[in-house]
Amino acid sequence: MALVFAVFTACDSGSSSADPDLIAEVSNSSGDDENLSSSSVTDKGTSSGRSSKSSSSISGKNSSSSVNSGSDTSSSDEGSSVKSSSSSLDPCKEEYEGREKISLDENRQRVEFVCHDGFWIPLPKSSLSEISSSSYYDMSKQYNENIKYGEFTDPRDGKVYRTITYEDKPVKATYVIMASNLNYGEMVPVDSATNADGVVEKFCYNDDPWYCDNGFGGLYSWSEAMGFHRACDTLFLGASADCPDVFDSLSTRIQHQGICPDGWHVLNEFEWRGLPATGFGSFQMLSKLFMGKDQVGFSALLGGGYLRGKYKSMGVYGEYWLPAERGNKALYAQTTLLDEYEVVFRDSEQKPCKLPIRCVMNYSVD
Repeated sequence: MALVFAVFTACDSGSSSADPDLIAEVSNSSGDDENLSSSSVTDKGTSSGRSSKSSSSISGKNSSSSVNSGSDTSSSDEGSSVKSSSSSLDPCKEEYEGREKISLDENRQRVEFVCHDGFWIPLPKSSLSEISSSSYYDMSKQYNENIKYGEFTDPRDGKVYRTITYEDKPVKATYVIMASNLNYGEMVPVDSATNADGVVEKFCYNDDPWYCDNGFGGLYSWSEAMGFHRACDTLFLGASADCPDVFDSLSTRIQHQGICPDGWHVLNEFEWRGLPATGFGSFQMLSKLFMGKDQVGFSALLGGGYLRGKYKSMGVYGEYWLPAERGNKALYAQTTLLDEYEVVFRDSEQKPCKLPIRCVMNYSVD
């Protein structure tokens, strides 16, 4: 069975990842959609971007039925026929039992699979809708139990965040970074956003507060995350009276507070690249919840976002706003994107999309 894995990352059909002038620098390969697809051909598989969660990663009251839904399909007459021809199926690792993925076949048609008894078994199109949406991820797997975390309490709302600390010896700086996404602001359903200045509006995946409150954090438009006027989602900074805001610096090392607490700023590109694990690909940065090694406790989650007019890509990729515009397109801002296999340090996305941010404590460079 010829399969090509795909990752879709744009807010609409005008995906910034495909723009020829974008400099997408990655840890293992280039960051355009074509290379993201080809680099993902592996037996790992990619969880689907549906609202229902990967059954091997969930622990809710209906999580066992989620696994059974995949097993039942493979035990049907059609499933047994497919399963008996195991030589034509791709193998999957034992620890992926019950996990699902989305692939494209040789005709570029979407195919959904579940890992069952050592093989990726095709699922009927109706099976995913049968998986209970009341099941959630088992967040006891979010952090690396072998890491000694610090702790920070946001004085604005009392929320407590774990932190990691490491030294960046080349620039003689000490970084203290939140080990989960920021969860600050007033939650609103995505179709009820007022974009009111002076009020930080956050969105929660599927309009479900569970995601905001359990490590995935809030999702924000770019202007909201940066603390700018909402007009800046469609205009260059400082382009008009509607968007008078500007950064203090255009450097990749800018320490821009945005909606982070006082004394903290939005994790910038330079700091992303300085994480000790980034040189080894996303596997070292990902939370164990998403099969990562989580080498330094950064515990990145593949939380998707609000893209193309809907919540999508939960379990497929994580994308984070950077304090930087696209440069030649007012509608776009820069992001860092990671999936199971690689990190794209300088990707971009449409500013009105809703994505998370990480915060890092301000520091001085000796």
